[in-house]
Amino acid sequence: MVEKIKVKDHNDIIEITYEDLLKYHGKQMLGGAALAFKIMLMTFPKLCDEVPERGNFSFYSGIGCNGKGIIDATEMVMRVKTYDRLRLDLEYAEDKLGQLAPGGGRYYFEIGYNEKLIKLYLKESIIPDEFITYSKLAHKCKAENVPMKEEDQERLLVLRKELARSIMEARPEDLFVIMA
Repeated sequence: MVEKIKVKDHNDIIEITYEDLLKYHGKQMLGGAALAFKIMLMTFPKLCDEVPERGNFSFYSGIGCNGKGIIDATEMVMRVKTYDRLRLDLEYAEDKLGQLAPGGGRYYFEIGYNEKLIKLYLKESIIPDEFITYSKLAHKCKAENVPMKEEDQERLLVLRKELARSIMEARPEDLFVIMA
């Protein structure tokens, strides 16, 4: 059975799959899109007793603007950029729980709906060390305006696909800790 996120857009109820998110985002930051998908699957029922309405959400990502897969996924489903309810402040996550992200920040998130707010973080070791190493290399190359070696790019793409697959195969509660 294919997992789907349901969201209300005016009078319509839209069902969105992970594959739909990839059609919007593309095939680069697959793991981020998968993380956002699992966050929404886990938190929507806790935030709202019915199908939630787009435009009533807020979202904070502790990995900032480096989390393009997360940003695109949350925009597609919740329209948090459209309604100016997306926060990407890396400093806010400095003292929070969650694995350090390769481009800065932490895998710490906050998702709000109307007056409710859920704070959560990614459990340690969900993001493999090899993925972190190659992602840091990609960030370094970009910062230094130096092309990444083709074999390193290929390995990073394989690691991104493996990460996304492992996230999509996991239950959300095996990935995240919701803070009390």
